[in-house]
Formats: sequence, C-alpha cells, structure tokens
Amino acid sequence: MSSDRITPGASQPGLALLGAGRGAAVDAVTRAMAIALGVGTLVFVLLALGGFVAQYESFSPIWSWGIVGTVFVPPLVAAALSGVLSRRLLQGLLAIAATGHLVGLVCLVPAITTASGTLAPELGTPWLLSVSAIGTCAAAVTWRPAVAWVYLAACIVALGVDRVLASREAIAEIALQDAVYTMLFDAIFAALAIATTRAGRQLDAVADRVIHETRGSAATEAASRERSRIEALVHDSVLVALLASVRGMPHAADEARRALTQLDEMAQDSPAEPVPGSDWMWRLQSLTTEIAPAARFTHEYDDAARPIPADVAAAILEASAEAVRNSMQHAGDASRAVHARVAVEGVDVTVLDDGRGFDLAAIGPARLGVAVSILDRMRAIPGGRADIVSRPGAGTRIALAWRAA
Repeated sequence: MSSDRITPGASQPGLALLGAGRGAAVDAVTRAMAIALGVGTLVFVLLALGGFVAQYESFSPIWSWGIVGTVFVPPLVAAALSGVLSRRLLQGLLAIAATGHLVGLVCLVPAITTASGTLAPELGTPWLLSVSAIGTCAAAVTWRPAVAWVYLAACIVALGVDRVLASREAIAEIALQDAVYTMLFDAIFAALAIATTRAGRQLDAVADRVIHETRGSAATEAASRERSRIEALVHDSVLVALLASVRGMPHAADEARRALTQLDEMAQDSPAEPVPGSDWMWRLQSLTTEIAPAARFTHEYDDAARPIPADVAAAILEASAEAVRNSMQHAGDASRAVHARVAVEGVDVTVLDDGRGFDLAAIGPARLGVAVSILDRMRAIPGGRADIVSRPGAGTRIALAWRAA
C-alpha cells in the first residue's frame, strides 16, 4: 500500500478531479493538451528533420541545438510526464517551448553563418518556419488568450521578416503569402486550445458553485431539522409545563422536570438514545451484506464498551456504507473486507479492497462520496477522523475512527 493519504481537515492541495472543481477540469484539459502537443511535436520533428540536416551547416550550432532543446524537448517531456507533473510544471515546460520558438525566430537571420548571410535557394525555406504551430499552441495552453494572440501576431511578423531576409531573392510577395497561411493555420489550433481551456474553467466554476450550494443546502437542512426539533420541544414540553403551572395542575412539577430534562439533553446534543455497540455492529454487518454480499465482515466487541451516541453511530454507519459503495463502484473486480471494532475507547471501521485503487491527487471536490459522505461526515462528529490510503494498482484502505471524549 502507498503512504499517500487524505485526512479530514488537512490541507489538500492539488485535489483535482477526473471531473471538475477547484481547477480540476483545467488541470485535466492541460494534461490532455500536453499529450496532444507532445504527439504533434513528434510529428513536426519528423517533418523538419530533413530541413534541419540539410541546413545545419548554414546556421550556428548554438542556434540549431538551442531550438531543439527549448522548442522540441519540453513538449515531449511534458507529454511523457503529463500524469506525474503538476499543472504548473507542465505549463512551465510549454512556456519554455513557446518562448524558445519566438526567440529562435528573432535570432534566425543573425544565426545564419553563410558568407552572404542568406540561405541558398536550393535549401528552401528555413526549417524553423515549418514548425510554428508548436510555439503558438504551447502559448495558447500556457498563457491567457490575450497574451496568446499577441504572441501569435509577434511570431507571424517575425516569420515574414525571416522569410524575406533569409532569401537571396526578392520574395516579399511569397513571404507575405507564407505569413498569412501560417497565421490561419496556427490560429485554428490556438483557437481550439483557448476554447478548450476556457470550457474547462467554466466547468470548474459551475462545479465549485454546485458543491458550495450542495454543502450549503446540507447545512440549511440540518439547521432546519434542529429548528423543528426545538420548536417541537417548546410546544410539547415547555409550553405544557408552563400552562400546567399557571393553572395549578397537580402534575405541573412533573411536567416542568420533564421539560428541563429534555432541554438538558438537547444542550448536550443527544436527541436520541445511545445505541448499544452490539446492536450497532449488527446494523453495520447487515448494511455491508446488502451493499456488497461477497465482502468479508469481521468484528471485535468489548463487553465493557459503552453505548455509542446516536449521532456518532449514524455518522460512522453512513460513512462506512459510502466507503463500501465507492469500492463497489470504482474498485472493479476485487476482494473486499470490512472490519469493525467496538471498544471502551471508541469505534473503528476499516474498509479494504485489492482493486484498481486511485490517485488521491486526482480526486476533486465534486466527488462528494469521498469529500462529503466520508471525510466531512467523520470530521463533523467530535473525536471523529478518517484516513484514506490508495494508489493505482495497490487497492484502497479507508479507516474510520471515533474516540469517546
């Protein structure tokens, strides 16, 4: 098993989603674009290889290998490590490629080493001009749209100037045609990259809003239930006791004591009777069998254990059920085991499977089963905690614990 874990209340940077929320969709888009750009770069390398070899003697080696190291290598590394590196590092690699491409265009003519300062006609167009899409796409993925469009314009101007100055002939009209063609060609890919990234940002914004509203609704619902409970207590006990006292009824004292007892229980947040540990364990076993009939269930019970507070019993039961459901939905064909322990000091539940596992950094807030139903639920009860340990290919272990004050 991996040592990676999530605990309630801990800082969880980089929680991203295979879905959306808190930048998770943009993260997924960036990784997908990095892979696509890496594949495209490999194609452009093969296309430009002939020109690179033919024109190698005409350019300074520092310029030639500088272009290789800054324009071609970073996108290939980003694609190869897209599943490992953070989004910031991926964007940094693509920013190097975009910057290297523009610098290469600006320095192209000064880098020519021939006596005439131009390329021989038989060598054709400078090879760097044929791979401009790498830089513009990298810029579109890395920078904001306004910056990316300015970058594209700068590259087109530099490309047109290079096309004229690197030729021994007067080809202003051809250079203009090449620049317009490149602008249209690169603009299509840049627009696609910008639109896809924008869609990711919008999806993240919607997901964040939905998650916020979902949690707000849950809090509102809890407050509404508590208000209804208080109103019922006031109506059924407090007012009855006051009316009995005002009317001088013989049971007024008993009604007052009953109302005070109920108020005291409410102050202690004990709206229901504690659940005996053995009863609670049977409930958990029944629920486990209902959700995952093939799961192995084991338990330990200490006869000296005190009953479990009703809210704690419900929270652990619900979090355990959600953990088993998650295993059934996401672990694939796996063996599962649930172990429960009720002791004097508290309650422990472990849900274990040997399924496909997952990357904790790829779980975003929109996965409410983990974020809300397990982590937040356990964090909400005093003395509660949850640990989630998983790694792709290494299964998953979810440990829930509650310790009595």
